[in-house]
This record gives sequence, C-alpha cells and structure tokens, in this order.
Amino acid sequence: MKRAVAFMGSMSSVGKTFLTALACRWFARKGLKVFPFKAQNMSLNALATEEGEMAWAQAYQALAAGRRPSVRMNPLLLKPLAPQQAEIIFLGRPQGTLFADRFRDFRRAYQARVFAILEEALSQNELVIIEGAGGLAELNLLEGDLANYELLRTWRIPFVLIGDIDRGGIFAQLLGTLELLPEIRPLCLGLVANKFRGRAELFKEGARILTERSGKPFLGLLPYREDHFLEEDSASLPLAQGFVSTRPIKIAVLAYPYLSNFLDVDPLRHEEEVELIFTQDPQALQEAQAIILPGSRNVERSLAWLRQRGLTEILQKLAGEKVILGICGGFQILGKVVRDPEGLEFGGELEGLGLLPHETLFKRPKRYGPLTDQVDFPFWKGSLSGFEIRYGRSYLQGQEIRSLARGEVLGTYLHGIFFQDAFRQAFLNYLRRRQGLSPLAGEAYSTKVARTLDRVLEDPAFASFFETLESILYQRC
Repeated sequence: MKRAVAFMGSMSSVGKTFLTALACRWFARKGLKVFPFKAQNMSLNALATEEGEMAWAQAYQALAAGRRPSVRMNPLLLKPLAPQQAEIIFLGRPQGTLFADRFRDFRRAYQARVFAILEEALSQNELVIIEGAGGLAELNLLEGDLANYELLRTWRIPFVLIGDIDRGGIFAQLLGTLELLPEIRPLCLGLVANKFRGRAELFKEGARILTERSGKPFLGLLPYREDHFLEEDSASLPLAQGFVSTRPIKIAVLAYPYLSNFLDVDPLRHEEEVELIFTQDPQALQEAQAIILPGSRNVERSLAWLRQRGLTEILQKLAGEKVILGICGGFQILGKVVRDPEGLEFGGELEGLGLLPHETLFKRPKRYGPLTDQVDFPFWKGSLSGFEIRYGRSYLQGQEIRSLARGEVLGTYLHGIFFQDAFRQAFLNYLRRRQGLSPLAGEAYSTKVARTLDRVLEDPAFASFFETLESILYQRC
C-alpha cells in the first residue's frame, strides 16, 4: 500500500478531522500500523502529554488508530492569544509568540524541521494518514506552505478532496480548488461531498457533473453526523438558546470569547442521559443543573464579555442553586483577582467573579504535562488525574492551590477530568441525586469512542467510501 494518503479540504470545517479519524480506525482494523499526522494545527484544544502539548484532534486520531498520542503527530501547534497573535508550540514546547506580520518568516523557519518529522513517520509506519489545514487552494499562502500544497507536492502524496455540501457551493468548492492547483491535480484520488442532509438520489446528477468536470471519481456523498466529537474550532461550535430534549441531566457550557480546551467536556456529550449545550443565553444557565466555565486563552477578554452581557450577576445569583465548575481559565475567572505583571496574556490586574476566594498570578515558566491533585469536591474526595497547560498560579492564604471548592462552586487546573470514567460518573450521579434520581453505572469513554467510530463506519455511505478508497490505494501500490 502507498505509504501515505491525505485528507484535504476545500475550506475549513469541512470535516477533515473526523474523516481522518475514521480513516485511522478503518485501516488500523485492517492490521496496518497507522500514524495520523497534521503538520500545523491552529487550535485552542490541546492535550498535554509527557512529551508536551499537541492538538487534541490528533490525539483523538491516535486513539482511533490504536496508537499512543505523540507530539510528532502534530509538530506545530498555534494557539491564538489575541487578534493577529498566537503562541507557537513546536514538538510540544512553547517557542514564543507569532505575530501576523511574521507569518511567512515563521513558516520558512519551521518547514524543514516539520518535513523531517514527516519523513521519519513515513519510514517508520505502514500508512501515514495526513490531515490538511484549512483550504487547500489558499493561493496567497502556497509559498513556504508546510501543511498542504508543498507537503503533497514534495512527497507526491495522493489526496482526497473534501467539500462541505451543507454550507452550499459544493461545485465551486471542489471544482474551483482543482482548477486553481493544476500542478497537484494528478495526485487527487477523488472528490467527497460531506455533511449531506437529504435523500442521496437527489445528488446523482451532482455527482455526475463533478466527475465529468473534474475528471476525478466521485468517491462519496457522506451524510451529516452529529455523533462525532466536537468541532476543534470554537468558531464552528453550535450555540444553543436553550435545552430541547427530555434528558434528565442538563449541562450548560459558557461559550465566552477565547474559550479553550472545550473538548474537556466531550465525554459528557456522549452520555445518553446528558444534554450538553454551549450557550451564551442567560435563560439556559437558569435551566441547567450544572454550569461549566471552560478554559480561556484570554481571561481579560472573557471576563469583560461576561460583564458586558450581565452574566456575572447571573452567575453570582445561581452560585447557591447550581453546580458551577471552572476549569483552568474558568477557575481563574471564578476567583477574586487575576494579576498578569509580565503581560503574558493581558498585563495588569483584573477583578474576578469572587465566587471562590483564591487569587491568581500569571508568571513564567509555562506549566504543561500530566498532573495529579488531591481534590475535595462534594462528590469526589481524593486523588484526581488530568493534565495542565497554564501560566497562572492560584493562591489561597499564601498557599498555592490546584483545586478548590466552596459549596457547589468548584474549580480546578486539571484538564481532561471528564475523561476519567470514575470521576465523570461520580459527577453525573451527584447531579442525579440532587434531582432525586437513582445513580447509574457508567461506561468507559474509550468504549464509547470506539463504538461511535465503528457505528459510523457501518453506515453504508461511509463503508462504501472507505472500501473504494482502500481499493484505489492498493491499486496504486
């Protein structure tokens, strides 16, 4: 089999991440040693491994492939700090701040190093499955590219071109991309229209047109699925105005600006008894049994937004009624004050919500990696493991703390706690008991993920696509 295949998009959010994960699962089940790879990712959803930080999307793909997540699967991670600013993470380690006017210099500086890592992956694995970044035909960004065009051209890697039919303009998306990139057009294995809602026979004419105009096979009309993991880009998160189901556990996640690591809550979304929404709606907060304040990459802007929306007063009022949990930046927001004397995020001092009595100080060095803490929550007392990614240090009466609880208001620096099956079930059963419901037994998140991916791959449209792709790849050997 060819050593690599790439999933490229006509634009962002066409479903590359999920299709790459499905491909990892498909080919790993065939017995191949599969390695997911995304040269550069821009995301505020990161996992801290023992090696350092990497994008959660590639960690998810690693799990789908049955592999241990490695920073080499995502050599470059850019974490937005503010407009036209991002933190650079290379092989898991912070490298400083990237400003927009230095973007071309940045890519030139890292291209050879990233390509060397890909070369290593190609030599050590039976199949490298590559996820592109953004849109393939960004003509102004082709020079010095390290995630799409130059990567495909340098190694002559065959690719699948994906469009999002749900957003419209599928013909312009797919045909326009190929038309603009004649140099790598021969590498295209075929076209995919993803996120289709409706009857497949209605697109038969569309599939014929795409094949005739492109000269490439139409590989699949893939249905819209809601049972996959959350979008890694917060701009693509669906925001809800309220709860719509009859599920007994309702959890609201505050979607403030610069929210980060919101995939922390993804395991909750896979629980059958839970309706979890991302929201900015005050009424939804009042309807929820629990409110989660996720991480924030810019606490100043997130706090300012909460105040502008009048949500600080609402949270203070609900503090005695609801379970409120802050994670990392959310934990800092719940406290009395946040200070940033070094200007690592905002510079200066901010007043927090005051729902917890701690104070936070931002300072170097950045802390990242696995972390275990002793917590004292109403439903969990003892050791709890996760990971940390932070500049902030929080203090209570002069002592540094990692977690804190006052009544039903809880905070922690531990990311990934809901991936801990026992903790997640204890949290949900606590919410159930508060409503007079009996506790339930839980199921491992890894089992749910595997079942979700396998269920999608059993869908005739997805199964047909991957069978066709596998056949094409074998023919090219």
